[in-house]
Amino acid sequence: MPILESLHVAAGVLWLGNFVVTGIWATRAFRSGDERLRRFAVREILFTDMIFTLIFGTAVITTGLALASRLGIAPWQTLWTRDALAIAIGSGALWLAVLLPLEIQMERRARAGDDAALTRPFLAWSILGWTMTLALFTIIYLMLAKPV
Repeated sequence: MPILESLHVAAGVLWLGNFVVTGIWATRAFRSGDERLRRFAVREILFTDMIFTLIFGTAVITTGLALASRLGIAPWQTLWTRDALAIAIGSGALWLAVLLPLEIQMERRARAGDDAALTRPFLAWSILGWTMTLALFTIIYLMLAKPV
């Protein structure tokens, strides 16, 4: 079980860490005003999200469900696991439905050299992304406090 717990925590750190770090460096790139840096940031947002959000977000959920099963916890009937799963799955759905299409849109515009058209989708991506990041921090609280 320590290996499964370690994988769960490591996946969570990488998943949430990607959100925070990407949000910071992407904002700095956009605020720089350097069009080359903005285009690079847009490409890297999509790249890092495909690795860290897709892989480690999935890993957090699957290892969490495996841990719940091993501990005899009914994940949808226990308050803290239910709420954590709802936030994690909801965040994943928001990423797939809204953030990923924005990332693809920004990447296409950057590739076409349409730098002026990057600001609006970046702002939407940033606002939704930071909101989702705050929600993910709630999962940490739920995992530690285990409210009933």
